[in-house]
Amino acid sequence: MKKLIAVLILATLLVRCGQENDMLIAKSQLGKIDKNTSIAELDKVFKNDSIEKFKANGELIREYRVFDKAGKQNLVFIPLRQNDSIKGLELVKIYSDNYTTEKGISTSSTFGEISGNYTINKIEPSFSAAILFIDEINATISLNKKDLNLDEFDMRPILQGQIPDEASVNYISLWFE
Repeated sequence: MKKLIAVLILATLLVRCGQENDMLIAKSQLGKIDKNTSIAELDKVFKNDSIEKFKANGELIREYRVFDKAGKQNLVFIPLRQNDSIKGLELVKIYSDNYTTEKGISTSSTFGEISGNYTINKIEPSFSAAILFIDEINATISLNKKDLNLDEFDMRPILQGQIPDEASVNYISLWFE
């Protein structure tokens, strides 16, 4: 009886670890998804979710958006080549806080948590965000400029010391190389 309980506990732990790994943001990898994952494979991975193929300029499919059952956008995949479902992926934009790095960083993290766990290799301004470059995980993290008390179209350089620890994340872009 004790052996049966031990086996059940071990099986539960293994299933749980597998589910957590599916949500892990790692260098050039999101769970089991990497640059070689085809769009057809994404359909299988997210079979319980809804995938919308977003078209740009007529028939070219530019991105694949993944929504959960409640209709919330979780992920946006950008293929290496538009309208090519076989060649693989260039990047994924992560909007859901269900996906985390090994160090616990997700879209619900703050700048203080990010800078406390990762080296910020570069900061670039965009029209509406400050973009943090994190080479360790091959990702960029978009922070809302409103949290930085900067005007939306202010394109002056942003220094790390200008960013308040409480600044929130818009999304994480994980680049597949």
